[in-house]
Amino acid sequence: MKMTPPSHYSQRNYNFRTLFSFTWIAVILLLSSAQAQMASDTPVFHPPGGKRGHLANCPRYRRMSPEDKANMQTIPLGELEKRGALLCSRCPGSNTPGRGNPGIAEGGGAPAPAPAPDLPESWVKAAPAEISTHTFTPSPRAPLIAMGADGRLVYRPFSDRGDRLMDWSYCGYKNSNAPIPMVHVVETLEPLPGTPSPTDNLKYPMGPDSRSRIQDAIDNVAAMPPDADGVRGAVLLKSGTYYINGSLNVKSGVVLRGEGDSDKGTLLILRDARGGDNAIILGTPGATIDSSRREEAVRITDNYLPSGSLRLNVEDTSGFKAGDSVNVTKTVNEAWIEILGMGQRLQHIRGGVEGSRKRPWSAGAYQLSHTRQIVAVEGNTLILDGVLPQSFDQAHGGGMVFPVSLEALGTHAGIESLQVISNYATSPTGRGKQANFFNFRNGIIVTGTSDSWVRNVTVRHVSRSAVQTSHGSRRVTVRDTKCLEPIGPYAGGFRYAFNIAGGTQHLFYNCFSEDGRHDFSLGSRQTGPFAFVKCTAVRGEQSEPHHRWSTGALYDNVVTRDGTLAAINRGDSGSGHGWSAANTLFWNCDAKSIVVMNPETDGENNFAIGYRGTYNPETGPTALRYANTRAGYWGTPQEGQYFGYALMGSGHIESPDRPVTPDSLFVQQLIERIGAEQAALVLRGKD
Repeated sequence: MKMTPPSHYSQRNYNFRTLFSFTWIAVILLLSSAQAQMASDTPVFHPPGGKRGHLANCPRYRRMSPEDKANMQTIPLGELEKRGALLCSRCPGSNTPGRGNPGIAEGGGAPAPAPAPDLPESWVKAAPAEISTHTFTPSPRAPLIAMGADGRLVYRPFSDRGDRLMDWSYCGYKNSNAPIPMVHVVETLEPLPGTPSPTDNLKYPMGPDSRSRIQDAIDNVAAMPPDADGVRGAVLLKSGTYYINGSLNVKSGVVLRGEGDSDKGTLLILRDARGGDNAIILGTPGATIDSSRREEAVRITDNYLPSGSLRLNVEDTSGFKAGDSVNVTKTVNEAWIEILGMGQRLQHIRGGVEGSRKRPWSAGAYQLSHTRQIVAVEGNTLILDGVLPQSFDQAHGGGMVFPVSLEALGTHAGIESLQVISNYATSPTGRGKQANFFNFRNGIIVTGTSDSWVRNVTVRHVSRSAVQTSHGSRRVTVRDTKCLEPIGPYAGGFRYAFNIAGGTQHLFYNCFSEDGRHDFSLGSRQTGPFAFVKCTAVRGEQSEPHHRWSTGALYDNVVTRDGTLAAINRGDSGSGHGWSAANTLFWNCDAKSIVVMNPETDGENNFAIGYRGTYNPETGPTALRYANTRAGYWGTPQEGQYFGYALMGSGHIESPDRPVTPDSLFVQQLIERIGAEQAALVLRGKD
């Protein structure tokens, strides 16, 4: 191989360095010139010696801790330039290279990739200075649900194609057909004696480590033969404090129980040596639903299957029988992507380099799965144990059904009546989203298990979620549980107190959150039904299906007076969150604002029915402005409307100024399905 002579290499490298240096100088001069268009006396916050300053309304500056802000100097913009520094790339009006801006990489170093060619100018009109108030006109289809003369619910379709609001009472442990059992105690442990001592800069002192003895007790019970339901027994932790270095795994058939979640009950103080792990894993890590029989799939033959369906027709039912577990997949095509505006349009909302950073949806990534059990087979009709939370339209790809196996999943795992406390560093390393408090990310993560539960648990000081459901979880009930005093950045990826990140048919009942960002939330492509019932958040922000087409969520009597509720098209938020929700219902909720937007596809709307709060007009249509701007709806037929109420948007809205009957939709649906006496046992929480 021919080698370049050293002299040639050195000369070429010198030429590159020289060119790069001149490029740096030219860019800095250009940016300084653009920056100089601001008044030279504009106040800027500058860390001594830093290369970047921040305006007061800079997103980065607003997210900084009080300590970081206190370490900054307030100087005029002219002084910042004299120091050879620039505004950061996130400051409004800044042209500094970095995230969202072309040019050299933020913070120096090698040149950033050349910006993509400008995309077409956005076709979206700019947001108006003021949003006009529209007259609220009830839909001619209202009420979609009401009490009939016989004391039972009467449903009306919300479309001409038979789509209807669904029955959410199928959510939770055993489809909420039965109360959570009180499992018999097999192992009992007492706190270890010993005086705790301070450790590093952790908030709480740590005492003798009980991790091995607790995990051994769990493992011993997990090795016992299960009963017909899969129950093995409970490990009882007597009241007192247990110090745990690391995580615990509560396995299939095992319940970890304390003697109360108050400070006088059972306290688990857990330490995470590196930060970011899960304090307690409930279920079987790595267990998944076996979908290897996909090649046996049969196509759904209904030309249009309405939202809320329990029955569907297929080409051939000979391979199915009652009791089989199946995957019902909505096999969307590119036409579905385009009608929702989730294709290239995502890159056009703001256009230019900013738009080029957004990722259009692709049909292959949105084959939406629903795990169900077959209740009965009638001819070519399959009857399912849970409703489908979205429509299936042959014009948009239709759907298919194939057998799956749930054998790898655990069952009847539980955590109850104790307090989970994540120890944390009082002086974290790093800043912003990189700050590490050496605490646990999630208090309890539920994975690889069905018909399981968390009840009467308090979780403190985690950075993300008190309870998060994950892959392979089904019919989980989380009730009477609190997320208190979260510790961690107030930024994306943190403070999702109760979060559905996997599984289906979950119920969150009477849960409480404080100081969250998304207190009651769903992640990407979650297929319900799911229900948040009688849950409360204080000092929260926005509870919502957060991004990328999560379907079938009920928010029933959810109170977040400091925050908002939303089921919207988030448009080009993030890398292209797009439509976050479909067939989400807010029923008799109380929030500063509740925004529902109507997707462009048939049979998929969002709903706000009834309002419990006292609306403050000063709140205004702030959330509506966000929804319209990010989704690109200003000046289009999809533009959401503000009616002078907390309830607003283009979705289906009923009774925006008072609650409706029944008080709780979930409770009434449950009563009608299983009877008042059995429903009372389920709602009470124990047999």
